[in-house]
Amino acid sequence: MLGLRFCRSDGLTVASHNPIEMRVDRAIDLNRIRPNHVEALERLPVNKDFHLPGVRTLTVERFTSSEAGAWSNSYLISGDSDAILFDVFMVSAEAAELARAIGKTGKTLQTVMISHAHPDHFMGLDAIVDRFPSARVVSTTNVVRDIQQDGPWMMSMLQGKLGPAGPKRLVVPEPLSEPVLRLGGNELEVVEFGECESKHIASVYVPPLKALLSADLVYNGAHLYVAEKHIASWLDRLDELAAFAGDGVSTIYPGHGTAGGLDLIAQTRTYLNDFAQALQTGDANAVERRMLAKYPEYHVKQFLTVFSIPAFFPAASSA
Repeated sequence: MLGLRFCRSDGLTVASHNPIEMRVDRAIDLNRIRPNHVEALERLPVNKDFHLPGVRTLTVERFTSSEAGAWSNSYLISGDSDAILFDVFMVSAEAAELARAIGKTGKTLQTVMISHAHPDHFMGLDAIVDRFPSARVVSTTNVVRDIQQDGPWMMSMLQGKLGPAGPKRLVVPEPLSEPVLRLGGNELEVVEFGECESKHIASVYVPPLKALLSADLVYNGAHLYVAEKHIASWLDRLDELAAFAGDGVSTIYPGHGTAGGLDLIAQTRTYLNDFAQALQTGDANAVERRMLAKYPEYHVKQFLTVFSIPAFFPAASSA
């Protein structure tokens, strides 16, 4: 999810005429992007009813970036001594603070798994690999290809727009040889979904916890990034997700927002349908009014106002 619109009155405003290209109207106030924006909000309990010989218990810890960093999530999946990081923040200071927080756990970071090629989920990788040089950075072949294609110009654009708050260098994951991550005697399944919020999304299924780290296939309490205009295919992917989840998934960890149950699938579907219906008005201002009225408390308003609506009404956004 592109999270590069800081829609607050604290120093940065961005307007856009396409899903990713941005205009910074005022300079970033770096004092506003503080390490303490990164919060370890919850360590979620393991499923204590699930035991296999030789299999260690796992925990999932959520870290969340600031609104300026798109309120995106990064998750640390931990065993007794090792850990896997799922996704990385975009703003340099927040990614560095995430690295420090991981270091304080005392766990050995063995793997960093990237879900998709949107900057607020991978662009701060340089801070992580600098702190943990032995950790493997991986994703699916399709996501790696997406980052190889879009990463260079994204990084150049962000460096120009964000200055010191932007990424220092591009880190491209290596493709997984099999759709499995191993941690503490457990095998975690990498499940890739096709065109939806982005070109591809690689999720991670954690069987002992009956949990799915869905990335931006599912949101909770945040405006959806619909700027790639994949509404129909995203709805199809949600149907596939529901079928995959069945009785095997009880908790979904979204790319934006807190963890929840399978109702997050329906919640995401409802937002997409509401947005599609609002588009029928044919008026950008009407879409904005309708969606903000329906979702007044949702985070990352910029996804709606700066990216999604202008993607469907480019003439209105350039007026």
